[in-house]
Amino acid sequence: MNSTNRKIADACIEKGIRFIPFRNEQQASLAASVYGYLTSKPGVLLTVGGPGIVNALAGVYNANSNKWPLMVLAGSTKISLTGKGGFQELDQVSLMKPWAKSSFRTVLSSQIPQYLEKAYWSSIADVPGTIYVDLPDDLINQECYENVRVMKFDFSLLWTATPELRKIKRASKLLKDARFPLLIIGKGAANAAHTLRQFVATHQIAFLPTPMGKGIIPDASNCNVSSARSLVLKHADVVLVAGARLNWILHFGEPPKFNKDVKIIQIDTDASEIARSVGTLELGVLGDVGHTINHLSDQLKGHQFPALPKMVTELIEKREQALRQQEEIVNDDLMPSHTQALAAIRKHIPPDANIVAEGARTMDLSRQSLYLCEPRQRLDAGTNGTMGIGLAYAVTAKLTRKNKPLIVIQGDSAFGFSAMEIETLVRERLPCLIIVLNNSGIYNGVENPREYVPYTRKPLPSTALTFGVRYEKIGWSLGGTGYFVEKCKELDDVLEKGVEDMMSGKIVLINVLVKPHAKL
Repeated sequence: MNSTNRKIADACIEKGIRFIPFRNEQQASLAASVYGYLTSKPGVLLTVGGPGIVNALAGVYNANSNKWPLMVLAGSTKISLTGKGGFQELDQVSLMKPWAKSSFRTVLSSQIPQYLEKAYWSSIADVPGTIYVDLPDDLINQECYENVRVMKFDFSLLWTATPELRKIKRASKLLKDARFPLLIIGKGAANAAHTLRQFVATHQIAFLPTPMGKGIIPDASNCNVSSARSLVLKHADVVLVAGARLNWILHFGEPPKFNKDVKIIQIDTDASEIARSVGTLELGVLGDVGHTINHLSDQLKGHQFPALPKMVTELIEKREQALRQQEEIVNDDLMPSHTQALAAIRKHIPPDANIVAEGARTMDLSRQSLYLCEPRQRLDAGTNGTMGIGLAYAVTAKLTRKNKPLIVIQGDSAFGFSAMEIETLVRERLPCLIIVLNNSGIYNGVENPREYVPYTRKPLPSTALTFGVRYEKIGWSLGGTGYFVEKCKELDDVLEKGVEDMMSGKIVLINVLVKPHAKL
């Protein structure tokens, strides 16, 4: 933070705006990006220019790819020094143009309120995304004698897309004629949770949530077919996609993952998203998810869809039994697997806890092991699989949901991206429980580290990290508390203490050594 930004930050604090200084711009930008998702209002990122704005591109890209609103404010070289090689000089407006919905520079101090108001609204309107406002140093340091109008925001003025009735009727007919209809729910449907719950309860349609769509309808619902994902995608003949995109997460809606004869109905507020999938879709419905589902339910008039095929219910039961077997601890003197550690975590954390999951195997397996019951309850790497989000997201999750316990579950590689933000959590008094599932590697560590350099000439694999790093000591050194687990029998006691410490207002880091080569 330079002297100019410090003046802005101090003025914000003086006006009662919560300002959170992070350890680097990347983490600050990621935290600001997810604020848009958790609140449906733009997060505001204040950063220095030059290398600072370059570092912040991580959060800008993250916001845009997930379609979250974000405002980025950055200082820049004085207007009078432009082109002379000023300190950290960079044409930031041009840099940001490909990444932002709008990118503009203020040249008069009187423009600043108007530009900020425009940026705020523009970030939310239509398809949410990033707006960049460039603030030259000489403008920020000017005295402003004008009466500045305080911005007021009436969110009821925002346009809500209403679907065409003819398309609703067509969607209703397609669903009624289906042998095996399927509802896919993405994170973009989070604001329509109540409507979707009623829709599933009334019509008994099978549903499949995307990773961050989990919890919009509780995982415990008997219509949830997540455990048979591959099977249902292959056999569903009509698929209704709500709040999700037909991108890599959903295999582009194409065979061989999807039924080759499937009829896909996509609901989206973004016409370009429907246009992108036009070759795959049977029907694109431009409209708000909640409004569209309400109208669709009216057209269905209480119609209930066929019961799940026997092959699906049998596979769900088989997968759940297999998971229980993988979670079972036979020898509690051994190092736990990911699945065994996650089963213990599930047993001890509060059911309404917000969860941030980050990593490769850690993130994927936690999605299967932990049950969710609320929208936006789980945050993960999102549309672009962004690593580094862990503790940045934790800060925002706790700020926006103060009364909910917060659990962060990270692989050891993922933890390394944001570990210093433990100090931010401590400084800002944001209690949480951080659990590092430490397999000493990216995907995999090595079983016998003494077989490799520096003990022998055999080079380490590209995925290996140092074996058994004591990450919990970072927790202690940055003002939190820490625990170390290396055997199954230690899990219950340590997790119980960790949850208790968190609930008493502490930041806790539990470092759990897990089997380096176990796949589950």
